[in-house]
Amino acid sequence: MNLHANTPIARGGQDSCGDGGDAPAARGMTLAHLARHNAELWPKAPALRWRDATGERHHMTYAEAWDTSESTARGLLALGLAPGDRVAVLSGLRPEWTTTLLAAATAGLVVVSLLPSTVPEEIVHVLGDCDARVVVCEDAEQLAKVEAARDRLPRLRHAVLMDAPAAPARPGPAPARVERPAPVGHRARTLTLDELRARGRVEVSAADLARHADAVRADDLLVIIYTSGTTGPKKGCALSHGNYVSVLRAHPKPPRAPDATEDHTNGTVFVVTGPHTIAMLMQVLAWWSRYTLVFRRGGPDDSLVDEIRAARPQILPLVPLALEQIHSAILASWPEEDTALILEAARAGLDARERVRRGECLPPRFQEWFDATEKSLFAQVREHFGGALRRVTVSGAPVSREVLSFFLGCGVPLVECYGMTETAGAATTNTPEAYRLGTVGRPLPGVDVAIAPDGEVLIRGANVFHGYWGYHEDAFGVVRDGWLHTGDLGTIDADGYLTLTGRKKELIQLSHGVAVTPHPVESELRRHPLISQAVAYGEGKPHLVVLLTLNERYARKWAAERHLPPDMAHLLREPVLLGELTRVLDRANATLQEYYRAQAFTVLERDLTLDEGELTVSMKVARHVVQTRFRDVFENLYR
Repeated sequence: MNLHANTPIARGGQDSCGDGGDAPAARGMTLAHLARHNAELWPKAPALRWRDATGERHHMTYAEAWDTSESTARGLLALGLAPGDRVAVLSGLRPEWTTTLLAAATAGLVVVSLLPSTVPEEIVHVLGDCDARVVVCEDAEQLAKVEAARDRLPRLRHAVLMDAPAAPARPGPAPARVERPAPVGHRARTLTLDELRARGRVEVSAADLARHADAVRADDLLVIIYTSGTTGPKKGCALSHGNYVSVLRAHPKPPRAPDATEDHTNGTVFVVTGPHTIAMLMQVLAWWSRYTLVFRRGGPDDSLVDEIRAARPQILPLVPLALEQIHSAILASWPEEDTALILEAARAGLDARERVRRGECLPPRFQEWFDATEKSLFAQVREHFGGALRRVTVSGAPVSREVLSFFLGCGVPLVECYGMTETAGAATTNTPEAYRLGTVGRPLPGVDVAIAPDGEVLIRGANVFHGYWGYHEDAFGVVRDGWLHTGDLGTIDADGYLTLTGRKKELIQLSHGVAVTPHPVESELRRHPLISQAVAYGEGKPHLVVLLTLNERYARKWAAERHLPPDMAHLLREPVLLGELTRVLDRANATLQEYYRAQAFTVLERDLTLDEGELTVSMKVARHVVQTRFRDVFENLYR
């Protein structure tokens, strides 16, 4: 694509800032030697940390993680896999997920991520599309899904079970390895992960594995991530070792404690998302920068805030929905009558911090108030993050400016970033030292960002993916002349900061010809702690309407304080609630131009969910699913 001479372009620096003596930059710029490298340098340092179903804490050192990864890699090769073959993983994020990823990187194999919520039809699509030979399943429930689809997957050779089957209830012979009949020419077997590793240690030597690792090149694929997207069928983003290394090299080198030894890491990374774009990057980042990767247990009784507090992370990557949930939980922890004062204090705190950053001196009384509030209210807010936080990164969807301002005002080291699966999860970022509120920052080193004449954000750099699996380079159409066409709309200011303004495919064409983005009204509505999701609608209509869902935990507390029924079905019929939501919509509309306002709303009895396909993996609304599923509900708002 030939950009116009006046096209705004922001260029990232060219110097690598993340290589230090730790990162294996000299090893061919792949991740094939990463696990072994860390085991050799810091064998006793904790690489992984997690809690089991009972809450008991466990950890795995870098040496133990390499031993597990190496035997897994040898086991996969023992199954007859060749370099470039695909290994699917159908599981939630857990230690076995990470060691399987490291094993595939070492053996020159390609990992394909499948969420545990994936249904059999999607399993058929993904495994068939990528031609996976092996699928690693979390438990018997996930294995049953594969079994239900096995007849339609003739190329699938093996299923590997992470969690071994339960022991027999009474004494008896141990269950034999499961053998199942298969079509002619298709011998499919199921074995446990322990059996796979044992077989690898016997059948494939460490020297053979080392030769595979040495043969990996930067352009070789590491993962295929199927993006659910907000529209259209799932497609597999094919990402290479080099794509990830370019992002890792651009990542700031972590600070080290003066007394750090080989028994310590540079801190903890707590990943709260499923094993998709953000989690994929964080797993390799933890090894690259010598962090401890901490997994979320995510049990039914675990709240996100409680788990974060217990994990005490230094690095906390979040999607906007998770940040909004934390914001609502923090506000709900104080009496409602104090909410307005807390929000006002956060606004004043942000003003004070911005003045100090500009080198200004605060007036004495303002300084006195700020010092006192910093030790009391603001410290209490930061304590919800565990008290050891160095950085919260937020990316994956538009973020409420009010929520960002609240946390920044309270002194939470939060930075907004931007990236896509197609850019290995990263492209631009703010930093605590160079932050511009309302933007997603400036390009990472080695990345260029441009704005096309129609406002679309374009990205160029070594982080840009190789294309969608199965699509010819000239046909998949997203990358042209080296520029990734993101589908996002945005602007770049004079200092190179990128501001996102919407999605091209999400523009709503009103009946009088005006095209509007739904994000402004949705973002304004989600600022209220009662509201978890807001989805605007109005294609071909004279004005927008909006579908709301409630934050159930906050709504029950709100209802109890007003002596209203806590049951959602009854609460939604209460005039007091509907009146409050009407006022919320009126306040949101007051901040927007005429065509961006919603003229009516309705409320669902439940929240939108990932399992129902209404949210994407990055917790964005799957707009086409919601609008199709609830079309009659939307249409009734125009009657």
